Amino acid sequence: MEENKLIQNKKDKTLVWIIAGLGFILIVLFIFFMVERSANKKHIAAIHEEKELLEQELTDLSSNYDNLKSTNDTLNEKLTVEQEKIAILLEEMKKFRDNSYAEISRYKKEIGTLKTVLRSYVVQIDSLNQLNQKLTAENTQVKQQISWVRERNNKLEKEQKDMKEVIARAGALTAENFTVVPINKKGRVTNWKKCFQLRADFVIPKNITAKRGTRIIYLRLTRPDGKVIAFSEKSFFKYQNVSLTYSAKREIEYEGERLDPVSIYWPNDGSLTKGKYTAELFSENENIGSTEFFLN
Repeated sequence: MEENKLIQNKKDKTLVWIIAGLGFILIVLFIFFMVERSANKKHIAAIHEEKELLEQELTDLSSNYDNLKSTNDTLNEKLTVEQEKIAILLEEMKKFRDNSYAEISRYKKEIGTLKTVLRSYVVQIDSLNQLNQKLTAENTQVKQQISWVRERNNKLEKEQKDMKEVIARAGALTAENFTVVPINKKGRVTNWKKCFQLRADFVIPKNITAKRGTRIIYLRLTRPDGKVIAFSEKSFFKYQNVSLTYSAKREIEYEGERLDPVSIYWPNDGSLTKGKYTAELFSENENIGSTEFFLN
């Protein structure tokens, strides 16, 4: 009996030790599980934090690419391609589970490549901007030079025009002592009722700058009612790009010396009336003299 008890006690002790050992193992396994679980949570949290940082980097990169838009269409197309890559990468990261450092490393590498490309585009755009600034400055300088040349040419043209006008005025004939009187058939001064002709007398002074040769001098008479007395229906001459009616004309030979006197006659056609008249002389596109006279 006692021997059986001893054997039973040994078995009980062995069982207790086995149970104690299993309990210890379970406790150790539980502790290991809790530690592993805590470490895994930290691991996932770290990956999640990395993912958020990478997503923010991608968002910032996209904004930086957008701010790099330039006037160069080819470069803008390349920037658009890079922005599309960023958009695709952001979509992939939304589907990515927070459990892979390998994926995080791949994203970091791709973002690094995008940053490198961005820096190269920054350099290109900076160079283009510097070139554009240089070209703009050169263009402004050229425009200023063109403006200066244009102003100078305009000034020279005006000076030439003024000089031509001065020369033309200096070379133009002038009429002095210009008078108009009514005369009878004997050439004596009379009144308007007995007028046979109107005689315009004037002097052309000496002018060494005037051109030599044949000149035509036109007499233009205007009645008191403002009507011009015409020599005929086709009696016109050019003056300042317009056609004017003349009353009479005379051809002279001028050699730069004084002509005194010169007379032009208008035959009375019966259209004379009493009152104040105006008489003008024209030659070579210039008004060379004018006067007023009365018929009583």
